[in-house]
Amino acid sequence: MNMENYQYTTHEGSEQPQKRPSFLTVLCVLTFIGSGFSLLSQLGSYAFYELIPEMFVQVGDMLNNEQMSKVYSDAAEMFATTPRYYFLVLALVYVLSITGATFMLMLRKIGFHIYTVSQLLFLSLPMLIIQAEFNIINFLMSVMFVFFYSKFLKIMS
Repeated sequence: MNMENYQYTTHEGSEQPQKRPSFLTVLCVLTFIGSGFSLLSQLGSYAFYELIPEMFVQVGDMLNNEQMSKVYSDAAEMFATTPRYYFLVLALVYVLSITGATFMLMLRKIGFHIYTVSQLLFLSLPMLIIQAEFNIINFLMSVMFVFFYSKFLKIMS
């Protein structure tokens, strides 16, 4: 029986750390800002669900403009008919988005996949839960960010 001692080289310590491109950093920061504010907004909508429709009506009444008052009244009605859990679900989608961006900031490919799933959920959940119309602006922004992030997949591990 051969009892030789084999040594394996992994080159773990010898590789230069990958430098993160500036544009990837900018994309991640923009994602943190946009998804962070949206997360706070969704959590606020969930927490103050009962108060928000009345606040819409009060703001509309303060404007002393019949047309704008109607806009705020319609917004209050739309908000009141939206199920409360919808805001919590969207908050979780934004947590996924932030998580994906965090991993991509660390040059991890899993971040791209998490972020892409979050964008698919972000685009589809409003249509599935509240029967909202397809939002082309959100679609274009999501496609643009996923496209730009995808350009950095080759440097992610």
